[in-house]
Amino acid sequence: MFSMIVFQPLGSAADDLNTLFQLGKAAYYRGDFEQAQLLLNQVAAKQPNHFETKALLAQIRTQMKPEGSLRKSYQAVTLQKIEFTDVSLEEAVEGLRALSKAATEGKVVPNIIIKDSSLAAKKLSLNLRNLPLTDAIQYLADLSGAKTVYDKHAVIFTTASTASN
Repeated sequence: MFSMIVFQPLGSAADDLNTLFQLGKAAYYRGDFEQAQLLLNQVAAKQPNHFETKALLAQIRTQMKPEGSLRKSYQAVTLQKIEFTDVSLEEAVEGLRALSKAATEGKVVPNIIIKDSSLAAKKLSLNLRNLPLTDAIQYLADLSGAKTVYDKHAVIFTTASTASN
């Protein structure tokens, strides 16, 4: 019988684990909690006592809410008519707040944070009917080149440059 021995350089498994950790950490600071959780869970499976991994996973669990989430409550709000013409993202967000407040008789007023002032100033136009608030928020993000992150209490509009701040 013939057997083959494969030599693995010392430290390569540790390097792979460190790479997973660094990728998970970067995803966390970008606000991509799902990706961060996926990567950091792999690290935790191999090194269950790794302090930084445990700390980041605890923060992710705090930021990501279960089914009764902010996203779910915003999904339940239907906006009958949105008409924004050549307005800034900041003005459009204020418009969504007013439309949501009116649609829910004051029960749901979305908390939306724009992290970058240049993002807030971007101009956009939008004309839609009968759609959930979450879709309207996503359209605003898409039109302004932003990424949305739903955390525990607010939707955060961010760019790659502000995601780690």
